[in-house]
Amino acid sequence: VTSLRSALTFLTVIPIPGRIEGLGEAAFPVVGAALGVAGGGAYELVGLSGNRALAAIAAVAVLAILTGGLHLDALADCADGLLGGSTPERRLEIMRDSRVGSFGVISLILVVGAEVAALAGTGSRAGFLDLVMAGVLSRLAVLGLIWKLPYIRPTGLGKLLGDRIDVVLACGVASTLALFGAFLRPSLLQFGATLLIVAVVVAGVGWLARRRIGGATGDVYGAGCEIAQMAALVALTSIHG
Repeated sequence: VTSLRSALTFLTVIPIPGRIEGLGEAAFPVVGAALGVAGGGAYELVGLSGNRALAAIAAVAVLAILTGGLHLDALADCADGLLGGSTPERRLEIMRDSRVGSFGVISLILVVGAEVAALAGTGSRAGFLDLVMAGVLSRLAVLGLIWKLPYIRPTGLGKLLGDRIDVVLACGVASTLALFGAFLRPSLLQFGATLLIVAVVVAGVGWLARRRIGGATGDVYGAGCEIAQMAALVALTSIHG
């Protein structure tokens, strides 16, 4: 319960009463599922109009609102920093800058556009389940980045991450499997193919971050989450097709 409360506080703008301890990493996939349910609800509700494109926009908008645009902001900062700058120090400086550059704008257009296009091509129930699955896998992807990449800033939220990331990752995997088995029940093809695609895409984000700045920052975690969500939605849509 403590982990879930902390994870909700860290990953969303939902006000949570009570004492917060750490970031609650082990509960990230559960929070991802809850966000997916909220986005899926918006998708189904607006989808009653018969306009799937509008429903897809509504779903993505709800996710952005509930997360305070945290992951989208991180994506823009990462795109500007990792793809620009001539040295690791300069790239980190760019990532701290609140202004959005050309790489940031392009990345937002491409990722959000891909999410909307993917959801617009699915039916009501399929879109709802896809959003929940993508929410779970994208937050699990953050745990993978935390596990593989060192946090390189001297200060920041990343310093609250626990040292027992192996245990946390195991808890995250267990909660993911429990959610999929008890509620989502995807086919073996859906689960395997989507998991593989998300893993490859997130590994690419991790490789780029390590190569360009030597490790991870909070922005890298957030960007990885958003890109993983996009990859999962695109993969699931392709499987439906």
